[in-house]
Amino acid sequence: MGSTRKAQKPPPGIVFIEDYEENGEVQILGIASRLGITPSTYRKWRMAGKGPQTFDLGKRVAARIDAIDAWIAGLEKAAQQRVEHAMRAAEPRRPRIRAAA
Repeated sequence: MGSTRKAQKPPPGIVFIEDYEENGEVQILGIASRLGITPSTYRKWRMAGKGPQTFDLGKRVAARIDAIDAWIAGLEKAAQQRVEHAMRAAEPRRPRIRAAA
């Protein structure tokens, strides 16, 4: 007999990596969807120590929605604070001197 185990819904304020679906409709967007990436990309980020802070909730990876929003806000703030580096003026090209044949 096959098991028809229903996917567990995340607690309020917490999301899993994947979207939570019920009756074929997306009910709660997961971590990956909130970041605009695929779940496999998020797993790679997590292995590399990138992305919002997560924790294990049973056998699933979970994150607080507030932590995801704060991480995105931090990226936005960092992008706004980037300082344009002063560029020096372009130097004139030197003509190439070819050896006489």
